[in-house]
Parts: sequence; C-alpha cells; structure tokens
Amino acid sequence: MRKFKRPLLLFISFLSLACIAHSYILYRFFKDGILFTGPNDGIEQMVPIQLYLYQKWSEGTFFYATDFGLGGDFFTDLSYYFSTNILFIVNTIIVKGLHVLHLVNPNELMFWFHNAIVISIIKCALVLGATYYYATQLKLNTISKWVFASGFAFSPLYFRFTVYWPFFSDVFILLPLLFASIERFFKTGKVGLFIVVVTLSFMNNFYFAYYQVLMGLLYFLLRCLIKHPDDVTSKWRALRILAVSAVLGFGTSLVFFFHGARSFFNNERVRFETKIPWVEPFNQNTNIIFDNYLIVILVISVQALLTFKLYKYTYFKLFAILSIITIIAAFIPYVDSIFNGFSAPQKRWHYLLAFSTSGLVACYVFHFLKINIRTYIWTTLLSIALVLFSAYWYDKYVIWLVWLLVVGAIGLITLRITKTKERHMTTAFYGMSIMILAILVSSVFTKYQIFHADHEKRANTFYVNASLYNTPLQQSLVNEMADKKAPEERIDWRVNEQDNTPMYQKFKGLSLYSSIFDQQLIDLYYRDLMINLKEESVSRYQSTGGRANVASLFSVRYQMLKDYQGNLPDFFKKIKTSGQYRLYENTQALPAVRITNQYYDARHLHTPIDREHAMIDGVVLNNKGKVYDKKAPNLRSEVGLQYDAAQKVNDRRIKVTKDWGGATLSIPHHLQSKYNDFYVIVHVKRGQPDSNHVIDVNGYQNHRLFNASKYRTGQYDLLYRAKPNKNGKIHIGLSPTGAYDFNILGIYGENYETLKKAPKEKRYTFRESHSKIEIGLKNHNKGMMILNTPYRKGLQARVDGKSVTPQKVNYFMVGIPVEKNAKHVEITYRPPFFFTILIISIFFAIASIGFSKYMYQKNHKRKSEPY
Repeated sequence: MRKFKRPLLLFISFLSLACIAHSYILYRFFKDGILFTGPNDGIEQMVPIQLYLYQKWSEGTFFYATDFGLGGDFFTDLSYYFSTNILFIVNTIIVKGLHVLHLVNPNELMFWFHNAIVISIIKCALVLGATYYYATQLKLNTISKWVFASGFAFSPLYFRFTVYWPFFSDVFILLPLLFASIERFFKTGKVGLFIVVVTLSFMNNFYFAYYQVLMGLLYFLLRCLIKHPDDVTSKWRALRILAVSAVLGFGTSLVFFFHGARSFFNNERVRFETKIPWVEPFNQNTNIIFDNYLIVILVISVQALLTFKLYKYTYFKLFAILSIITIIAAFIPYVDSIFNGFSAPQKRWHYLLAFSTSGLVACYVFHFLKINIRTYIWTTLLSIALVLFSAYWYDKYVIWLVWLLVVGAIGLITLRITKTKERHMTTAFYGMSIMILAILVSSVFTKYQIFHADHEKRANTFYVNASLYNTPLQQSLVNEMADKKAPEERIDWRVNEQDNTPMYQKFKGLSLYSSIFDQQLIDLYYRDLMINLKEESVSRYQSTGGRANVASLFSVRYQMLKDYQGNLPDFFKKIKTSGQYRLYENTQALPAVRITNQYYDARHLHTPIDREHAMIDGVVLNNKGKVYDKKAPNLRSEVGLQYDAAQKVNDRRIKVTKDWGGATLSIPHHLQSKYNDFYVIVHVKRGQPDSNHVIDVNGYQNHRLFNASKYRTGQYDLLYRAKPNKNGKIHIGLSPTGAYDFNILGIYGENYETLKKAPKEKRYTFRESHSKIEIGLKNHNKGMMILNTPYRKGLQARVDGKSVTPQKVNYFMVGIPVEKNAKHVEITYRPPFFFTILIISIFFAIASIGFSKYMYQKNHKRKSEPY
C-alpha cells in the first residue's frame, strides 16, 4: 500500500498545483466566458479537427472519408495534429467511455472547448511529474525538484503552445522524460525508458520528433563532456548502446511515424527564399526576461549565471552552459530555421530555453546556502535593475515586479540566518517564493500576450455561437440541405473564412484548413483547374471560384451564401431566404458516380477550361486516351486592354498610382452575346514595396499575401471567372499602390454548352460507412467508373466480388474499370504498407523488450565494474 501511496500523493500534488497555475485562466472562463483556445488556428483548426476525429473514430471510420474537405486519408494528413497523438487518443477513449455513460456530449462543439481547459490542467500535471522525475535523477532535494518542475511547467510558452496548438505542448512532457532516460542510462546503464521515450516521441508527432532528436543529441553531447561521479559508463559505450536503443525505439514507432512522415513528403510548400537575418533585434518582442509575445524566463536565472562559484558543480555547470547556448540562440534566426527543417524560421524550439533556465534556477536553489552574501546582493540588484529598466523603457508595469522584490528579500534573509535548521526552512520558503513568481509570470503573460483584445473578442463563448462561427440557424439550414441532397453530393458553404466549417457543422463540403493535405489537391487548385482561393493560404482550399463546371464536377447540390456575398456560379437557383442567408440549388449538377468510355489524354490539355470540358465529356487519364479536340480559343487578341490609374513600366510590369488602379478589358459585343462567362488568366506578383495586396475583378476581391510570407502559395498565374458589366468591361483593380508584375495570359469564353449537354441522370446507389464505400450500378456499358473523391494510394476495389485496381483519373478522382452491366462496387482504403509497417513495429517492439532485458542483466552483473 505504501508503495502506491507516495506516487498517488505526488500526482494529487501535481494536479493541485496545475489547477493553481490555471487559476487566472479558470477565473476568466467562468467570469467572462474567455476560452483557453485561441482565435485563428485554435478555433478554426484544433477544435474542429478534434471533433471530426472523435466522430469518425466513434463511427468506426479510421482512415479515409469523402467528407474530409474534398475527401482523403484523414489519418495520414492529420498526423501533424491529432490522429497519431497519444494524449488525444487516450483522451478520446476516455471521452467515449463517458459518452456511453451519458455523462458528456462530445458531439457538441462546446464540449471540446471545455475539454481543452481540462486537458491543459492534466497535461500541466504530467509536465510537473515528468520534470520532477528528471530532477530526481539529478538527486536534487525536494524543494529544488518543485522549483524545477514548476518553472518549466508554468513557462509562458507552455500556455502559448496549449492555447494555439495544443499538440505542440506535448513536448513539455516528452523533453524531460527524454533527458531523464539519458541521465538514467549514464547512472545505471538501463535503456528501457530511453527506448519507450524515443518510441513515444516518434509516434506522437513526426515534426516534433525532429526537435527531440536535435535536443537529445545536444544533451547527450553535453553529458559526454560534463561527466558526473555517479556515471557508470563511458561516452563511447553510451554512444553505441543509445544508438542501438534509438533505432529500436524508432522502429517500434513506425506504425504511426511512417504515415506521418508520408504526409509531410506528400505535401507541397513553396521554398522559403527570403533572406534570413543573422541576429534578431533586441526589443520588447525579444526581451526574454520581461514580457514579450513568446516566452519569459525567470530573471533568477540571470542571478544564477552570474554566480560563478557554483560552476564547479556538475549539474549547475550543465544547465548554465545549456542556458547560455539557448539564450544566445534565441537571438539567431538561423537556429529557428534549423529547427524548422532549414526552412522559414519558426520559434518553436524555445521550450528548451525554458527547460534549461528552469533547471539552472533549481540547481541554484539546491546550492543556495553556499552562495556568498555579497555575490547574492549584487546579482540580485542587477537582475532587479534589468527588469525595472525594461518596465521603464517599455512603459509597462507587471504585478510580478513587486513579488520579485519579495523573492530577493527572502533569499537575503535566508543567507543571513546562521542556524542550520532555520536556514533549511527559509531555503524552502525561498524556493516556494520562486514557484509563486513562476505562476505570477505566466498569469501576467496570459493576461497580456494570450488574452489580448483579439482573443477576448473572438475566442469566447459568445463568438463561437455567433454568426461569424456557428449559430443554430446556420446549423438548421445546413441540416435542411443535408436532408434533401444525396449522401455523396456536396454543400458549398463556409462561415466567412472558417474553412473547417464542414467539420463542426457536420456536412459534406469542399473546404479544408490544415497545415498538411494531399499534394494532388494542391496541384488541382493551383495548376490543373486554377481554382481561385479568395484568401490566399498554403494551408487552405475552398469552394469553386464561382465556376459552374467545377461545382458540377464536384457534385455541389447546394450553395449557401450570406446576403452580402457573391460570386455564385451559373445555374444555381435560389430556393430559400432565411435571415441573412440565401440557399441555392444547382440545376446542372453532375452525378458523383459516372461511367464513360470516352478517354482523353491529359498531356494534350493545356488550359483549365479544356480540362473542365474533357472531364465533363469523358474521363482524363495520364498518358492514355485520345486528343480532346473541342479546344476553347484564347480570345486575348480580340479583347481591348487599357490601364487606369496605372502606368505601364514594360511588357511585364505596371506601377499602380491610385488604389484599385489597374487594367480594364473591353469585351466586344459579339463575344458578350456568345459567352455567359469569361475565364481571365492573369499573372500578378507584388513588386516594391512588398505587402499584402488585393486583386479586385469586377467586385470579386482576392486577398493575396506578401512575397516573404511563410504561407503564400507561390502561385502568381491566377484565373478569375468574370462577367462583363453593363458596359462590357472587366476591370482588374489592384490595391495598395506600387509596382506589380502584371500580364494578361489568356481570356476564354464559356457558354456552358458542354455542361448543359452532359447526362445528369443518377444511375447508381451510394453508401459510405465504417471505412467502406458501396456503389450499386444500374444498366451501363463497359467503361471507366468515376467517383469524384480523391484518389489515394492504398485504395482497393472489388467489382462484383472481383478485385480491381483503382486508378487516378481527372487529375485527382478515383477511376475503376467496370465491365458492361457490373452491379456492385466496393471501395475500401488502408494506408500504403499498413500491415507491413505494423509487423515491422511489432518486431522492433519485441526486440526492444529483449534488448532492454539483456542490458539490465548485463549491467546487474557488471555494476561494480569501474569506468
């Protein structure tokens, strides 16, 4: 009983302390309804994705779904977020159990906002436990362990990560466990914990596994250089054994890691070409001891670094060196780039800085009674002066400044006391005062840097139930459309810029907001069909660009718009108005499942309009089929062009002198009478001064990012579907003023004859459930069955019980050859090599257990051998 009593009491202590650290957050939630989930990524990505995964897993769908944006492998593509996240998986299992008992309702969006706070508290408690365990490996005393654990767990960066990207903050648990496992090996020669931590790190998130590797190598290198008297192994032996253990852990993780890595390599990002500065400027945003947007370290660490007497102690020296390295690195953007895979600098590695300085402060407290009073006084005065100067310089007062003086006073009293018993007691009070300081620093950070004006405005219980995010009326209208349409048909609707609206309003749409998604969809939107993204972002796709052909090819049955929104495709008939919402039905929707024997070769299709027509008339194949002969002519030579409030610099560049200046196209009458719409393909790239900019095409505004943005698409050849105004004009306006690369590449007319003539009859039945799509076919000829959901390697098909290999057709769709009068098609999906990788992981897991036991027995025999 006693064996379990202490760990239980410790966990209760960790949980209680975590609740105290979240006290300000809980206060704001219950008082003002402020959510501990940030605007933008938090409410737009994290919560909808969690809800979506829970619902998919609950219904028995684990890999592929046609309602994941346009459809796809959500297990692979969401591995960057939660699909392989161990904590989320455990959380989901527990939530499912509570749901079965009718204690919670996880199908409601608000549940996951509440869940975020609960999980943050539990996770914070786990961080405290992991760090406390690591400190135990260092043989620190009790108060030093608590200082270490609280300093790291209550780091402002923990709260920042958790608010915006909760899966980020998992590393706060894994980092101390990784270092503890390395430390444990040096002291005992045991490798079991190291293998487990490596496995969990690679399984949990492939992106942060890279961070763990870099940080583990850095720590290992420092431990090889800074030996401890209790070490039982040499550095070369440690290198060999830990290398083998790392391979075993990595191999065990492959069942999750392999698919996460596939998602990364299957994604497409624009190469970051902006020049990276050598040094970060020192200002309020980089002042790490005061109150910046990213991280604040306890200023006690400055005192510790200046206490040179303590450098003779092994772990103090270790953390001092690690702190100096990370503090310097915090001002070098190239380090940010290295940690982001040598790409755009991202400040996501700074939790190592928080850990290093927390460990330094803990060692400082551990050796506190050995400090000379004079040294303590001048280092304390200097650190306080630095903070006071920062407060004066930035004209900003923070409440923990007063408490910092209290901490300094308690430390001075402790060193002045001569009686041993009382000195140890006041040392404990000194450590506790530092823990309170850590809580105050994180609370102030939360108040100013997390719960800022935009957060309070958009991340609250009112906003997430308002028309800019989610309302009962929106849900009612969505349910009405969903009940009327067929299961395979789509609804084109998103709440303003909420591209994951389909996830939380639970309908089959065609928008997605995710850092990683299938490359073929990127190609489809950027190059093959050039579907315009109203708000440029490499992490999003949405809608159809107002193009009737695309809407019909995607089987969009309904579209919903707010009363001020436009760019409605042709052939969409208004069927209902409710409040500010208008509902439209597509009168020319194509069946989601079609069979054709007309094959066209993609190599001979060079424009989006020709590709649309070929997909409507038949099916487009790669390197097979005949030439599509109904090519749309480029009307550029027949259309007049003049510049308004813009000066032509040369054939490829203009200078806009007034907002919305640009080019006006004059469409001749004979073309206006012949075509309903025009596809205008224009090359636009912002020149100097670089900035976000807007391209306005007859009132349709396309928001584009500045050239140095990490989230730009790198796509500058843009297609706009436009109707001439009553004067036959199409105006392309640019804002703000300045230089632009500008060139009209093509103008194509569309009269929709191809779409009108296409067969619309639905000759199939469709059912999707439990990771399986079943299609019943009616009378038809031999040909290619096309399903307008994304093809992914790993799809399997059976036609009337016989195995058939699915093909990629129409640039992204699923094609299955069928014989005449085939009746039943069954489509299933499993990520490529899934069972092979699973077997490999099991093999490595068994090998890991065997190797761990072997090392334990070997070290047990030679534990007395000198090294």
